[in-house]
Amino acid sequence: MAKIVELPRATTLAVIDAKELMGDKEPPKMDPNTGLPGSLQAYVVSSDPKMTVLPNFLSEAECDHLIQLVEGCWMPSLVGGAVNKTADEKKDANTEQGSVNSVSQTRTSWSCMLRYAQTDVIERIEHRVSMIAALPHGVSQLERFNMVRYAPGELFNEHHDGKFRPRTVFIYLNDMEDGDDQGDTFFPVLGYSFKPRRGTAVMWSNANEDGTKEDSRMVHAGRAPRKGVKYGVNCFLNETQMRQLVTITRPVALSDAAVQRVADLNDDSVKDEPPGPVNGSPMLRVFQVVVDPKIVAVPAFLSPNEVDDLLEHASDVTIQPSGPFELGTQTICQLDFAATPTVDAVERRLIAVSGQELDNLAALRIVRPGMQDGLCNRGCGKHSMYVCLSKEEEVFFPMLGIRFLLAAGDALSWTNVNFETGFAREEMRTQRFHRCENDAELPIGIDAYFHENPLRAQQKVRNFVTDADVYGK
Repeated sequence: MAKIVELPRATTLAVIDAKELMGDKEPPKMDPNTGLPGSLQAYVVSSDPKMTVLPNFLSEAECDHLIQLVEGCWMPSLVGGAVNKTADEKKDANTEQGSVNSVSQTRTSWSCMLRYAQTDVIERIEHRVSMIAALPHGVSQLERFNMVRYAPGELFNEHHDGKFRPRTVFIYLNDMEDGDDQGDTFFPVLGYSFKPRRGTAVMWSNANEDGTKEDSRMVHAGRAPRKGVKYGVNCFLNETQMRQLVTITRPVALSDAAVQRVADLNDDSVKDEPPGPVNGSPMLRVFQVVVDPKIVAVPAFLSPNEVDDLLEHASDVTIQPSGPFELGTQTICQLDFAATPTVDAVERRLIAVSGQELDNLAALRIVRPGMQDGLCNRGCGKHSMYVCLSKEEEVFFPMLGIRFLLAAGDALSWTNVNFETGFAREEMRTQRFHRCENDAELPIGIDAYFHENPLRAQQKVRNFVTDADVYGK
């Protein structure tokens, strides 16, 4: 826990608005292919302690992309407490150094941790954050991005990020409603209030120059918005090297990849046997196709009736993606936990195949999966599954050089985290994208994500206020 010296509070208040800092300058143009802002501008608003504001640090498309990745995965925000870690906790880069996390009434916002390099967009932002932080070990000192959401009245009371985090970069992902004079980031000792502006980053240091003590002046609060929902992302730079990836440098070309039709995994001796129900569900045959990293394929994970039932949930929904990430994963709809007998049965079948816990399973999403390399959402959790709802489609893992041909009801299961070295490393070899034949219908399927935390239990702790609740849409 941070050791903070209580200091006198400022008697004046300076409201820092990125829009005013920019004056008459036009925002940078966005690259139409990558979504990158064309340039970065930095304003030092305080020299001691040094605090920097970067308007338009993210483009509007990048802001939207970040928010869309965590749909349905919000959990009550946690706070760190000073306790000794267990050996298992030390292995996991998701736990803050020197603390474990718990729900607290001093922090009533909602959060979700992204995965490292969850998409190419996230990886580019990670490197951009590390560039402005300018720490000795660069991007390796970056913790996983912590997305935050504040509905009206939700807050994070005064706190300090800790000296073990030499830098904090906070990025606002949306503008607040007109007339909403709060939802700001407030530094009571310094007398600074940072107004949320879409895409703006604010950076500060948390320790003194030699890093031995917390800079107590950096106590701050995320104050509650009055009218709208505030979205942001905490980017913490740790004194420890945190970000580690398992990857290879040369992906396999599509034409050179092995091809596995999932339906063919059922050998001739069982093909003609009726699957037969087990407790009302179809019997599953599970095949480990890739050993390292483990990828499991399940032919006929869903019955034809279940496929039709699930597709019915998306029948009245139309999506029209546009912009630089239009070929990325697009959520069509989310399915409430155990919303129907079919959804309940599918959820339980997912945990049976994955070996994960039901409490860690986020709400299922019916999606149009990512069809461009680097834009397919791997999910925020430690384990992911995909179930095909299309007549047919292809899932290509370029780092592994394997193409899976799926029919309606087939499923794949894989891990997002590798613990072989005793430390959580991002399993980038399971990065994938989806394909369909020339004139075939665009693929549609179910994304299932298993989180580190018991998401379902934690979501019951507080009432989640949706955007529709706030804006009446």
